[in-house]
Order: sequence, then C-alpha cells, then structure tokens
Amino acid sequence: MRTVPRVACINDLSGYGRCSLTTALPVLSVMGVQACPAPTAVLSMHTGFPEYTFTDLADQLPAYFKSWASLDFDWIYSGFLGSVGQVASVREFFRLQRANHPDCRVLLDPVMGDDGRIYSTYTAALCDAVRQLAAEADVITPNVTEACLLTGTPYRGESLRTDEAYALADKLMKLGCEAAVITGIVRGDIICNLTCDRASREFTAVHRTKQLFSGTGDLFASVLCGSLAKGMTLSAATERAARFLSDVTQYTSEQNTDPMEGLLFEPLLLRLKEGYYE
Repeated sequence: MRTVPRVACINDLSGYGRCSLTTALPVLSVMGVQACPAPTAVLSMHTGFPEYTFTDLADQLPAYFKSWASLDFDWIYSGFLGSVGQVASVREFFRLQRANHPDCRVLLDPVMGDDGRIYSTYTAALCDAVRQLAAEADVITPNVTEACLLTGTPYRGESLRTDEAYALADKLMKLGCEAAVITGIVRGDIICNLTCDRASREFTAVHRTKQLFSGTGDLFASVLCGSLAKGMTLSAATERAARFLSDVTQYTSEQNTDPMEGLLFEPLLLRLKEGYYE
C-alpha cells in the first residue's frame, strides 16, 4: 500500500476565481494526497466573470491519458466536462484504470448547473453523456439541480422534504453508481447533504450561510475525495466535507469579498489535517 494515496484530478484550470483544479490541488495536498491534474481546459478566469479566455484541451486528452497508462491511481476525481468528446475520453480512462488496477475508485462531480438552471455549455447530448458516465462512478456528488437533471425530475427548489430527497436518491442509484451524495438541501438555517448507497440513507446537517459563492461544489467534492482516499467511510467523509465547507463559507462571508472570487479557504486549510474534524 502506498504511503501517499494518488488521485487523478480531471477538471478545468481557471487562473482566477477559486474553483476546479485551483481548489482540488491545494486541498488534496494538505490532506496528504498526491493530486495529479489532467486539465480539460485552461481559462484565464472562471466563466462567471464577464470576460475570460478559454483554451479547450479536449483534443489533447486521449494522448494525455495514454501517457498515464502505466500509472495506477487510488481514486479518479472527475469534475467539469465541456463536451461529449471529453466525456468519451474520460470514460475510456476510467475503464482502462479499472482493467489494470481493479482497486481504483471513481468520484464524479457532475458539474451541470445550480439553482434550477443548467449551465449554458450543456446540450441534451452532453447531459446524456454525463448521465451515462455516472453509471461508471463509485460516488457521484450532484447538487439538487444536477440530481434533477440526471434523473429527469422536475426541479421545485432546494427545500426538499425527506420523502422527496429519498425518491431523488433512489432515482440516482438506478443510474448505476454505487453511492451518491446529494448536496445543498435547504432546511431553514441549516443545509443538508443526503448520503446514500445500496443499503442506507443518511442526512448530514450544518449551519447554512445564505450568501452564495462560486466554487462551493468543487471545494466540497475535493474534501470528500481526499477523505475517501485516506480511507474514511463515505458517511464520515461527507460530514468532514460539510463541516469544512460550513466553516469556510462563514469565514468568507465575514470578509466582504466579491462572491465571484470564490471561497477564502486558504486560511482554514490546515483544519483538513487529520484530527481537527474527528
């Protein structure tokens, strides 16, 4: 067994605005995990800003993953994917890794939309491709909007009743994944995440900061992946990710920064070292 777990991080790289790889790399590193980036695109700023440059690296992915054929990863963490071609390359990488290294696990964060809106880059074909990719994952981490998009469920807001959340979880499991964490279920002054697998359902509740920030899903999924790579159970990993995200959002809201800059997680990173949230 490796002393330092190894994770392949498939996501875009935005030069400004805390999200995707600029979140995953420091989070996984401070948690004692080797983060190996596979950039799907390079942006000067994330797409929430009015102006940004965008370089699509989809054509580079097949060769990039081929050069990794001799490597073995403990986890693959896949985030935003911008085209059907990217999804196809990522799916092939999943299958190659599992064929050569059966213990490899996959976390898929299906970055498709938020607050009831689908991202402008998503077509019907791309939605279908991500839905099929979810069947290849051990864990998926959709927010409520994404869970609805993946399952064809009408979106009626973030405040799901328990029976509605369970029904949505059941639909997600039918996609073929081994487990799912539905994030961002609103219950007044708290926010819940529903962790589900083939045998259980469990809510995690933390304090809710009502102000919205860019990159919250990336931060949650990064902490979750790092915790799983270090051997935590999905339930414990979800609680750790939720508590850290709650702490960071509260801290960030107190600093009065532009929400587009993302969450100010850097001052609190050391809390992710083993022991703080245990």
